[in-house]
Amino acid sequence: MTDRNGAARFGVLWALQYDRRPEDLPLLRFLLQEQATFYREAVPMGLAPDLTLAGFLVAEHRQVEDVWLHWTAKNISFDTALGYHLYHLLTGGIAATVEVVRASSHPERDRLLKDITPSRHTDTAVEEWLEEQRRIFPADPAEESLKTWAYHAARLGEREASRLFMTEWAAGGPRTDDTLNTLQFHLAHLGYLTEAVAVQKEAVAICQSPPESSLKASKLLQLVKLERQAGNFAGALQSLEAAGQALSAVPDWPWMGMWIAVVKEYFLLVPVAPDKNTSRRLLAEADEQLRGVPQKWLNGVIDPAITAAEHLNDTDKRSRYQSLQAAGRHQQDQQRSPGPAATS
Repeated sequence: MTDRNGAARFGVLWALQYDRRPEDLPLLRFLLQEQATFYREAVPMGLAPDLTLAGFLVAEHRQVEDVWLHWTAKNISFDTALGYHLYHLLTGGIAATVEVVRASSHPERDRLLKDITPSRHTDTAVEEWLEEQRRIFPADPAEESLKTWAYHAARLGEREASRLFMTEWAAGGPRTDDTLNTLQFHLAHLGYLTEAVAVQKEAVAICQSPPESSLKASKLLQLVKLERQAGNFAGALQSLEAAGQALSAVPDWPWMGMWIAVVKEYFLLVPVAPDKNTSRRLLAEADEQLRGVPQKWLNGVIDPAITAAEHLNDTDKRSRYQSLQAAGRHQQDQQRSPGPAATS
């Protein structure tokens, strides 16, 4: 699904953050409604500033009649229910909001009344929340961090500006694991894969965990993915072999998911290997690792396995993988179906 007006809408919201006027409220309400529609139709999980900024700018006008608009935004998904703060609804005053909701015939009336009961919230707490939001969304552009500018530029489709902001932000402090992870993820998201690979190699190099550990393997697996996406087969394979070595002394449980990720990457490398002999060797390695893995762990790896077998016209392996896939679907269907009715 494509949001044709997403960047333009966020650009208007961003401008309104730095130029706040009383007459902006109708426009802000429209933008919040549009963001809520976008989330409801295209964002099954997650919550980003494109929605919370719109909600805050409406909430700052303190109009009790906006309570249902905020309630709509809050109840889009599990993540918005948790992340879109209830205090968006209460900036017009708790007592006044309760009165408006109580007088409403809205089908969610009783549910909302239970959530906003005055015994659970205070106007002072709402004011403190508003002050915190003003720090998160300052009215002065000079108070924004370089990282925030990077995220904003990315939402507006300004890839190169976003890259420059984020790299400058990262250069302003120590090269910690958190900093490198943020930088690598952002560069990869923007499509600067070569730079993302270099950052991830740095993260692997500074990892303080023992060579054979799940954390080291996790960082190497991320490097494998980036190398593969960047078209560097040799680098991806080298990192994948290192990831397998890092997991060699780690118990299968609770790290079975990471072992499956290693196997999946072997299958994913089969179609992009430089020659058939290398592809066959990778398929054989992945196939050996796949044997004995519990059925419940196979869902994420079966499709790449079938693709890899088809790439080499290996009908035996393809048939076996398809049988495993069918068995997995049958098992899921059985788990979803209700049990036999109880008899007296």
